[in-house]
This record gives sequence, structure tokens and C-alpha cells, in this order.
Amino acid sequence: MPRDIDLIIEQLTARLPGVRVTQLQVAHPGADDDGLWFVSMPGRAATVQIESSQGSCPFLIESDFSTSHGRTVDEVVEIVSGLIRGA
Repeated sequence: MPRDIDLIIEQLTARLPGVRVTQLQVAHPGADDDGLWFVSMPGRAATVQIESSQGSCPFLIESDFSTSHGRTVDEVVEIVSGLIRGA
């Protein structure tokens, strides 16, 4: 069964052609928390960060303009899409 982050990435990719989602690369995989993903669009200045240690809801969502929480996959996709489009 896919993790929530996998569903979020799948939905963002379908909704926002060209979106880039990259996961934080840590020095010590398995020991360091790598539950941080960066969402960006080419040609847009803003990067949105989504964070969850296990890759499951809820997620902390941060951008230059706001901080919020997404409690479901759909909510995270809506918030992130709005932040990316508004950038």
C-alpha cells in the first residue's frame, strides 16, 4: 500500500505538469530524519516544504507566505497546489 506522500506526489504531478518533488537527502539514512520534501515549479520562485517523519498524514506545510497543516492527502494537495500556483 502506498504511503500518503506517494499519493500526494502522484496527485501533484497530475495536477501541476512540470512540478518537481524532491526528498531531503540526509547524511545518515535510517538514522537521520528524511521526512522532508520540497515542491517547486520551474520558473516560479517559491518552494513549498512538506514534512512528516513517516511520510504519512498529517503534514506540516511551509512556504515563504504561510505555515499550515494538511490532515488528509487531498488537503495537502489542495494547499500545496494553491501555494505553488500563487507563487
